[in-house]
Amino acid sequence: MTNGTVVRSMVLPNGYIIALDDGMISWRPSSGRRTNYRLQYPAAVLLGMVGPTGSCESVVIGDTRGNVIRLSLPRLELLDACETSGSVIRSICRVSNSSDRLLVGDDSGHVWLVGRDVPDNFLLLFKHDECITSIRTQDNEITIQSGWSKYHYDWEGVMKSNYDRNELFYQKKIERTNRRARLLERKGNNSGLVAMLDLPMIS
Repeated sequence: MTNGTVVRSMVLPNGYIIALDDGMISWRPSSGRRTNYRLQYPAAVLLGMVGPTGSCESVVIGDTRGNVIRLSLPRLELLDACETSGSVIRSICRVSNSSDRLLVGDDSGHVWLVGRDVPDNFLLLFKHDECITSIRTQDNEITIQSGWSKYHYDWEGVMKSNYDRNELFYQKKIERTNRRARLLERKGNNSGLVAMLDLPMIS
């Protein structure tokens, strides 16, 4: 029995998986016995892997020290493990439904390709300039989310397009500042109006 705090969880049709802050991974089936497996470091992200039967047959775990671990379900037996850069793993996605290769994004912006048929089991594809909060692939492109901003790369690490939400926030701030200045100029030192101008505006 463990008294750790749940840091990640994943619900499946026949049970659920929880990851605790002490490194414990626990499979809790809807009926039957629980199964536990203790990692060296706490999990930071979980990904369920659907097998040929259409059910989730394994779980991939990215931990706080850059390790990517794959455990079988429901027995939680170790299938694969590799160590990347040592940074917190933030996001994992499957390259395709028919492949066991994984794209892995970490806290330092590294994008890794992980899999049994990858040289040394992992390969650094390229480095993004910011922390990666989400990663996925579609139509030969890799889409990276960093906070509110989205970036599209090819597999060589060349950026194809980006949508920087931070620039939009900055532009809105400038627009609000300019609007406030114009109102102040028109109305002079009307104290009631000045107080109203300090209220947040939605645009």
